[in-house]
Amino acid sequence: MPSARSRAPSLVVRFYLTAFNALSAAGWAYVIYLALAEFRGQGASSSAYDFLKRLHSYVPTSIVAFLTPQPTTTNHFSTTLAYFLHPYVPATYTSTFSALAPVQSLAALEILHVLLGFVRSPLPTTVVQVSSRLILVWGIVERFPHTHSSPVYTTMILAWALTEVPRYTYYALSLAGCGVPAWLTWIRYSTFYVLYPIGAGSEALVMLSTISEWKGEKWVVWSTEDWFKACLVAIWVPGLWVMYSHMMRMRRKVLGVGKGQKLGAKPKDRLKAE
Repeated sequence: MPSARSRAPSLVVRFYLTAFNALSAAGWAYVIYLALAEFRGQGASSSAYDFLKRLHSYVPTSIVAFLTPQPTTTNHFSTTLAYFLHPYVPATYTSTFSALAPVQSLAALEILHVLLGFVRSPLPTTVVQVSSRLILVWGIVERFPHTHSSPVYTTMILAWALTEVPRYTYYALSLAGCGVPAWLTWIRYSTFYVLYPIGAGSEALVMLSTISEWKGEKWVVWSTEDWFKACLVAIWVPGLWVMYSHMMRMRRKVLGVGKGQKLGAKPKDRLKAE
């Protein structure tokens, strides 16, 4: 008898995962649209996040207190970096966070999908990726208003969105049985070479910008939270390598290796949803 992990998902689960991936792809595409509108000087916004904010009365008081905006806390390195990047990368928080918050929070279901056996993704990788983003969205960006004008917030969410649109679209088409174009498969398993370093680097810089000054031995008066965030920044590089290694293995499985496969060549047949 085949194991639970080797069985294909039931029709109901397949339909649910198709809808989940399609909705997620659409949500991230909308984030890209909102961000690019700022680059064109045509800021746009949605009311999705404002709607969610009305539900705060149903959230435990301890969580509400945690999400309360914190006083501006930053350091010379982060302010200098932002100064040099501002002319080239606009602030996009006002336009994008209303869509980013719900669509990234929706990704928490991916952990549940693995636990329930709906998908065959490795649990540790899924937990690390999803939880790190949720920490950034709700534990950093939502709590520290000065990150809202940060250029690295913009590069972070664009790297996320440009990664997620092909990923979720790929899975939605695979599950729907529509056939995945070879070019989409290539994009899904190739763009991480560029987007992962940009995304991970931006994540680390966004978090770093909320840590108090350390020059002149000022680190000796850091709070426990400052030390916690500093530790997270320190593990970003090894964390990136874990994700990088995982994606390189997946790329070899799907596209093959050693034969210089060209764009448009038929990839190996593979169905995976996460």
